[in-house]
Amino acid sequence: MDNNSLTPQHSFHGRRKSTRKAKHMTWGRVRSHLLISNKARGTVETFVDGDAQEIWPQSAAWFLGPKAENSDLLGELVKSAVDLHVEFRKFKYFPLDPNYVTSEIKEQKSFKEAENNIRDGLEELSGRLNNSVPFFNFRSQGHMLWDTTIASNIGYIAALFYNQNNVASMASGVTLQLEREVSKELCAMVGYNVYQDEKEHTTEYPGSWGHLPNGGTVANLEAMWAARCLKTNGLTFRKMLDEKSDKLGLRKVYDKFTFKNLKGENVLLKKASIWELLNIPIDEAIDLFDSLLENIKKEKIENKDLDFDNLFRCVKNFTLEQMGAMDFFRMFKKEYKNANMEPSMGKWFSPGTRHYSWDKGANILGLGRDNLVKVPVDQHSRMDLLKLKEELQKCLVKKIPVIGVTVVFGSTQEGAVDDLENLLRIREVFETKGLTFYIHVDGAWGGYFASCLVQKDKLMRMRLSTYSSRNNVTRSPRPVRREACDPFLDAKLSTHFTTQLVCLGQANSITLDPHKSGFCPYPAGGLLYKNGNIRKFLAQTAAYVSHGTGKNDEINLYGIDGSKPGAASAGVWLSHKVIGLHNKGYGLLLQQCTFSAGVMYALWCSMERRQDPFTIVPGIPIKESFKKWTKSKIRSDILEAETGVLRLNEEAMDFIRENGPDTLINSLSINIRYWDKKTNTWQNNKNVEKQKDFINKFYKRCSHSYEKPSMVDRGIQVILNSTIWTKNENGGAYKYMKEALGLDEKDDESIGVIINTSMSPWLRAQKTFKRVGSIIRNEMYNAYGAIHDEPQNLKLVSPNLTHDPEWSGSIFAELETSFSNPSLCYHALGRFVFDSKDIKKIQEISSGKLLLRIVTREKMTVYDLMTGGDKENINQTPTQERKPSSRKNLAMENIKDKIEFYSDSDFHYQDIAMPEVSVTVFYETKDGKIQGEVDTKMKLGRVLRYQHLGRDFVDEDDYPPSQEYFLYADDKTAYLSHCPNRWPDFQQQIQLDQIPVPQAKAELKNCPELFEEAMKRGVVVYLPQCETGGRPVLSRSKTKTTVCRDPLECHFYNALAWSDQGAFTGDMEQITLKFYDVGKRWFNGKKINAGYCKVDFPHLYKQEGDMWMDRREDDSDYDVDSSNSDSD
Repeated sequence: MDNNSLTPQHSFHGRRKSTRKAKHMTWGRVRSHLLISNKARGTVETFVDGDAQEIWPQSAAWFLGPKAENSDLLGELVKSAVDLHVEFRKFKYFPLDPNYVTSEIKEQKSFKEAENNIRDGLEELSGRLNNSVPFFNFRSQGHMLWDTTIASNIGYIAALFYNQNNVASMASGVTLQLEREVSKELCAMVGYNVYQDEKEHTTEYPGSWGHLPNGGTVANLEAMWAARCLKTNGLTFRKMLDEKSDKLGLRKVYDKFTFKNLKGENVLLKKASIWELLNIPIDEAIDLFDSLLENIKKEKIENKDLDFDNLFRCVKNFTLEQMGAMDFFRMFKKEYKNANMEPSMGKWFSPGTRHYSWDKGANILGLGRDNLVKVPVDQHSRMDLLKLKEELQKCLVKKIPVIGVTVVFGSTQEGAVDDLENLLRIREVFETKGLTFYIHVDGAWGGYFASCLVQKDKLMRMRLSTYSSRNNVTRSPRPVRREACDPFLDAKLSTHFTTQLVCLGQANSITLDPHKSGFCPYPAGGLLYKNGNIRKFLAQTAAYVSHGTGKNDEINLYGIDGSKPGAASAGVWLSHKVIGLHNKGYGLLLQQCTFSAGVMYALWCSMERRQDPFTIVPGIPIKESFKKWTKSKIRSDILEAETGVLRLNEEAMDFIRENGPDTLINSLSINIRYWDKKTNTWQNNKNVEKQKDFINKFYKRCSHSYEKPSMVDRGIQVILNSTIWTKNENGGAYKYMKEALGLDEKDDESIGVIINTSMSPWLRAQKTFKRVGSIIRNEMYNAYGAIHDEPQNLKLVSPNLTHDPEWSGSIFAELETSFSNPSLCYHALGRFVFDSKDIKKIQEISSGKLLLRIVTREKMTVYDLMTGGDKENINQTPTQERKPSSRKNLAMENIKDKIEFYSDSDFHYQDIAMPEVSVTVFYETKDGKIQGEVDTKMKLGRVLRYQHLGRDFVDEDDYPPSQEYFLYADDKTAYLSHCPNRWPDFQQQIQLDQIPVPQAKAELKNCPELFEEAMKRGVVVYLPQCETGGRPVLSRSKTKTTVCRDPLECHFYNALAWSDQGAFTGDMEQITLKFYDVGKRWFNGKKINAGYCKVDFPHLYKQEGDMWMDRREDDSDYDVDSSNSDSD
């Protein structure tokens, strides 16, 4: 066969039936696609995975990149930051001061030892850190953090050397000013008034203020603290003036001192009722102190004790914070009795989806858990405002003060945005009845989305109508080329979210975290106050803290934080400066992320197939107006559509915009189901505990939360998150989800939920979402098997030769598969290590090239073997030292050295975290006879492949287009394992003569080394030269129709290798496979197919007369369940 004309029977870019004509695959075409792909960073159009995709580089320049693609830029900037700091130390401050660390000191032995200790310590630390979860990778889809911007990292690093402490200006003259500037930028972004001169402040149009606490938890606690102080401010002023006005000469002022009540009427402070004083309009209550100062000035009272500080201390002595709750309310005992009211600090309302920081705040501030009222949420996980109105009415009738209400802008588990617009209206209604309250927006996650509404050219916030109409796509018969500076595909925010963002400036305070959707490093929270005077309620003093004056106002004099790194503020400042808080900066980035979340929502909605033994329910139902969008329509119009076509498909883009989560977080749940043979339909599991067990089994294979064993060794290919929903906390969403899952309606226990957070702006690029979807479906099948598989004495086969005296006890082994036994229907392969004390015993019974077989002595499931069950010895301290590192010169070492440094393959047996498995080892002759037996123990060192074959059958219409093998290797030897796909099929193991090397590419200088590393985890390869394609060759004997023959007639093949493990979306490499020497080790074409009867799989086959037909149908009519739709 001509090496330049490898023509598989089907397209390599998907196995399902397609109306498109299969493309003729040649090596020249493959090479040109890869060449174009690798040069695409500076172009508009590129080929990725064989399909044309439009890619724009603007936001790609802002991050280091999932594979450190911008490492040159980062390295240059880090070096520049270090060099500039070095120059600062040398030349800025008294440059003629003498050096302390002289050349003589550097030559001393102790100095050199200290240097080496630093280097060794860094190496040890780096070695441990490389087992961290790679949040920057596209496979990380679970948590509220992703890559951080280059600008924020460089800003942080640059400021780190200066070690600024933003507790006070004396310790952070520069970075504290950066924090002030950043806070003003954020205030302007959300729609607050930002004044250059504080004198512009008025109660009607207050000037804002903000700062950057260490995180959202601190910000929320501080906001609650401020609101609690504010609630009793009227009582404080009344009592202070009652008792001190004569002594201070303020009787005349007190007799005339008024405030505007909720009706806008002037009310004498001394005549106001307790209820009125507890319900002074928010800004009016905040500015009472300023109003008192103005009245003193107006009355021209001259008293040296009436300066700001003295009067402020006088007022503070009558505050709840100064006196304590019991003494404070005891002071008003008479007034409360006359008003027929019970003394109370009041209640705070928050949705059931609140962050746990609100519970902490209620406890710390002494409000009590019972006074933090959790309002149920609706079907969309948004606070149920009808329930809130009922609770507020109860407080009004009983005259219980309401301190505040939390409005969540992006709940941490559902990404939901509460209805601020209607809450503001509700407050207006209650204010006409005499009750008001503080509104705090917890936008720690969603606050930065306000940048979408800020126009870059005008730095002004857009109207809702302006935002909705901007950048509307015009239909065209041909794809429209966008400018090279245009972004990756983005999506406008939903109408609901945009409406709430427009109202954001009317909230009394806002939490928003730069270290979340601001893509900045920790710790960098944010807290903004609409009326900056509220900070005076929080004023504290410390002996070493300068109070500052005017524009040098001390930020941390008012907050909860003490010491905090100035580097955090510097990082945020630089990120804002580089990217910009506007629609072409952060707004653009977050709309790209919104598009990614929309694509993932479409994936979740359409992932379930008719034949799956489980159901998938998105947490947010599809709206009723989109009910015609079936699973197949979602797949064809969104997931499988060309990028340019999708962008011009207004209906599809509207689906992405108006459905799914408000802010990037997809929540969903899954449940197992059983086939009812009587009705020929699925029946959902009703047991809640079994549903949570299913979730837990799935989550174990899609999560990582410890240092050892590593993600690579565990074979974790995607990271998600999980939680539970309860009836009380999640209300309408809980009810909807339980009904959709088919769980017992009488069981009110919590249900398991999966969380998918999409912070990558480029999820559609390079078909990332398809990789993720393929992996997830396989793990759902594995989790289903974990619950239903019967424990077995598992049989494994190894291709390794073990008679070598230098054999270390490490082998590769593959499960002996059976299509007829669902408990063994896996292609499972791993690297195992035998107990070192039994290695010689095993070698003694070996002989030449005999086949090594392993049987587990205890019955277990494949899931337990491949995951360790719950018996891993996590985070154990190594009992022996690992190999010494060769990393002496980081700048000169080669790629192979770096890969070796990050490898975990040298762990000793006792240091492998997976549990021991008791096994019997023996050798098998060609005629099937057993030679020798050794009872020993082994541990799973690395999961190479853990594929459930039931998923393959459901997902693919036919066999692969060519024979599919799994290629894997250690440092010396490479092996092939045939990938069984569906009944009938076969297993085969082959030892190659040498480790394959991919065809060299100029753009990928280190391709051989990287490919060698990939083989240690395993890669999928195709053999297009096999004339049979991917179908098995069956025995010609009519009585043995389920026996497969070996299709490989040669010992030399050109092959295509996919860098991804079988998702058909990675890069494609040309390699050569030779196996003349040891060659074929094992072939199983009979046992794997034995006993298979279609009648045993009624969910896959249906009987029509005497024939059993494939039950899989074209699922174009497979609607998203009616229970999964929602009225608009």
